[in-house]
Amino acid sequence: MGRWVFALIVFVVMCVPAFLYWQALGQPVDMPDVAGGRFSCVSYTPYAPGGSPLDKDYAVDPDIIRADLMALRPLTDCLRTYSSLGPQGDVVRIAADLGMHVQQGIWISGDAENDAKEIEGGLALAREHPATVRALIVGNEVLLRREMAGDRLAGIIRSVKAETSVPVTYADIFEFWRRSPVVAEAVDFLSLHILPHWDDPRPVSIDAVQDHVAAIVARARETFPGKAMAIGEIGWPSAGRTRGAAVPSRVNEARFLREFSTNAGRLGLPYNIIEGKDQPWKRGPEGTVGGYWGILDEALMAKFPLTGPVAEWPNWRWAFAASMVGAAALFTFGVGRARERSLSPMRAAGLAGFCVAVGSLAVLSIEHIRVTSLFAPMWAANLFTLLVAVALSLLAVMAVAGAGAGLTVRRAAPLAEIAAWARGGFPGDFDAPRLSGLLAGWVLLALTVENLWLAFDGRHRDLPVALCLWLGLTLWARPSSVPARGAEEKWLALTVVACAPFTLDGPDNVEAMAWAVVSAAAALAWLSARIRRPQVG
Repeated sequence: MGRWVFALIVFVVMCVPAFLYWQALGQPVDMPDVAGGRFSCVSYTPYAPGGSPLDKDYAVDPDIIRADLMALRPLTDCLRTYSSLGPQGDVVRIAADLGMHVQQGIWISGDAENDAKEIEGGLALAREHPATVRALIVGNEVLLRREMAGDRLAGIIRSVKAETSVPVTYADIFEFWRRSPVVAEAVDFLSLHILPHWDDPRPVSIDAVQDHVAAIVARARETFPGKAMAIGEIGWPSAGRTRGAAVPSRVNEARFLREFSTNAGRLGLPYNIIEGKDQPWKRGPEGTVGGYWGILDEALMAKFPLTGPVAEWPNWRWAFAASMVGAAALFTFGVGRARERSLSPMRAAGLAGFCVAVGSLAVLSIEHIRVTSLFAPMWAANLFTLLVAVALSLLAVMAVAGAGAGLTVRRAAPLAEIAAWARGGFPGDFDAPRLSGLLAGWVLLALTVENLWLAFDGRHRDLPVALCLWLGLTLWARPSSVPARGAEEKWLALTVVACAPFTLDGPDNVEAMAWAVVSAAAALAWLSARIRRPQVG
């Protein structure tokens, strides 16, 4: 009984830093309220689960659109769309019923036949709903995508203007307005896109971003003096990977939009927020971050209030409780396995610290998987890795607790041995060394693939730091179980370490630096074991 009481005291003491960590994540952050209590305008694309506007048979039930607009109406009375065909054409009709205004998009892609249909559809909507359609946006980032030359686009814009009295514009980032003054001459007003998260070469931090926005507007006015202009897209994501100093988060999205809404009056520009509702389908072409620009989430719940302080984890107490339940279960398992020998103070402290850390990392990892997983294969791979982390944690707890040899794996089978076993038709038992080797091998292979992706094509790749740190802790807690031989392990681990510097994204990207350090440290577990025990065979 004395051993259990002592272990419990140590565990409770170790919970204090975890409590302070979660409390910090739930700390409300003060920021300005949204000017006027509503946003000027928001982008809106109808979306039905499992579909995408990129699909040929793209369709959305009008009832879904109506529900979306009903949820957005308290936040704004203006919508920006991107196409006049299909479900996006239905937006104008429903918005008219609800007394909302629309900046009607006409999608231009360089496909003459489809462009003609879009133009015809946009003009028809403007004629049918003159009190609702306040502008026609002929083309969205056509120049940025290099789908059409400026002269041709300007000609299309002029042809649309000849058919309507509604103001006509085109929407793109400033650089492409600057390169194509002929387009600026053709429109009634410029529609600027300012998306700091995607700015190259160095996205700026949330602290510097309002000055950054003001500087872009100033350059645009200097380049096109006297030309009317508006901000066609501006926003900040609530989730996804960090780029440069631009950190996606709930608090940062709220802060950016609420600060900008107050600055917009000083800039003297109407603006449009991207976007009204999260668009999961964008996580395909743009990575996780693409799906989290909405003011509302996919379930139409507001991500943050328009007034008052905002917390990153408003339900942090539940997160802390869940992490401690997991930590307590793991700790109880470890103490129970150590019943055959005394649990020294040092060993008890190490076991408690490991379990508490794993509990918090598990909650963070589950949230990361929820946010980043899109397609079934991604869910399957991420959930399998989660199960691997749990299994390795159980083995690590036994090692940290000094459990008897009954269940502690003293050697993990290397990849070469497992491959030979598989090629032979899986003869013999699926024993503990093979299980441990498979678990550790999955971690090493996953680390290698992830680092190669990040090193060579990392713009849209996520950084699962919490999950990697969790896996790394399980490996370093039980070094005798890490594969200690084989060229395969050596070269894979060396690949991870070699790629780590190329996954960095500058000195201001803390998330990328954390990933490089954590993934390299995890891979060093194999190299360290190889150096210590080269004779294992």
